[in-house]
Amino acid sequence: MTQNELNNENIITLLDDDDNPIDFEIIEMLEIGGKRYAFLLPLNDENADTEAEEDEAVIFRIDPGEDGEEIFAYIEDDAEWEMVVDTYNDMLFDEDE
Repeated sequence: MTQNELNNENIITLLDDDDNPIDFEIIEMLEIGGKRYAFLLPLNDENADTEAEEDEAVIFRIDPGEDGEEIFAYIEDDAEWEMVVDTYNDMLFDEDE
């Protein structure tokens, strides 16, 4: 997926594997170990099957593209995924204290 357009400060449109546009709200950006990650909440996803899916955030690693654009990549490595989620959760719990 690549960033297609920036609608405003916190809303982006990404293209899925079939080039369908999906709007997301950026709820958090993190940098961990020199890599950047985005926590995105889908907005008005007509393809969502259940209410629970509509409320779930998705996490992408932001990789640099050849032309300077940002590539939003799926995190396929389980250890990397868990590290990002653990870091985010630690950050949330630190803010609550």
